[in-house]
Amino acid sequence: MKKNLIRWTTLMFAFFSMITIAAGQSDRERPITKSVDDLLREKEQDRASIDDMIPKEASVEPKRSRRLLIFDLNVNYGGHKSIPHASYAFTKMGAVTGAFETVITSDTLAFQKNYLKQFDAVFFNNTVGNQFQDKKLRKNLQDFVKKGGGLMGVHGASVAFCFWPGAKDDWPEFGQMLGARGASHRENKEHVFINVEDKDHPVNQAFGGKDFEYEDEFYRFKDPYSRDLVHVLLSFDTDKTDMNQGRGYGDVVREDGDYPIAWVQQYGKGKVFHCTIGHHPEVFMDPLMLQFYLDALQFVLGDLDGSVVPSN
Repeated sequence: MKKNLIRWTTLMFAFFSMITIAAGQSDRERPITKSVDDLLREKEQDRASIDDMIPKEASVEPKRSRRLLIFDLNVNYGGHKSIPHASYAFTKMGAVTGAFETVITSDTLAFQKNYLKQFDAVFFNNTVGNQFQDKKLRKNLQDFVKKGGGLMGVHGASVAFCFWPGAKDDWPEFGQMLGARGASHRENKEHVFINVEDKDHPVNQAFGGKDFEYEDEFYRFKDPYSRDLVHVLLSFDTDKTDMNQGRGYGDVVREDGDYPIAWVQQYGKGKVFHCTIGHHPEVFMDPLMLQFYLDALQFVLGDLDGSVVPSN
């Protein structure tokens, strides 16, 4: 009797141990996500400014419920203090307008195939450096966009998955998906006159058909950027802009004189948007830029129609 009791106890202990281990493994199959309530907790004034400035209505009614994955892993550079501001602003815009809901994470497990498929678009929020080297996860992201998922990048996303100090390999396909590579720039308060190139494009409607001025850290892009591939929305007005403001970091001169700021393109069935404006937190407290980014997001989510015909 005693032996049977000991054996039963041992078996039950082993059984519950297996359940506990399996549960732990199952939990870890899902990425660790962030709560919007934890973002900018120590910057209540910034939160309030964003709350006041975000658009209160979506430009178009969503065709169905939309979900956005915000990925904000920053591998090699800690200088982008705007990351939590962007994640907070996008999440609040979705909630207030009802246009989409968000999940925020820095966990690469978010790119598992079964997890990724629940989203309509992925937003690479200032993602500097080699985000992950797992070939399966990279293929999952590429397949996601090719099959119709949206891709949005802001500022540092143009140097995601590329050579960087300490990086061990390069993933050029990400640059092809996004439309460019590179992060050469002048001072981070560069004053630029901006051409609204396609004044009738729905993503540009926030500007009312008018060119404008702005200050931020403006990247100069390298291959695979080409007007033969992307539809340019915004660019430098080089006739009005002082192109020699302050120190240059990297190769800041393009021989062709073409300095794009924002564009859209088609990659497979997916819609893609990228804009270099987003270095400073103030960008995400600016109603003009918030409206622009909301429209861009509705474009990549599939709700706002607009041309992706290459500019050339």
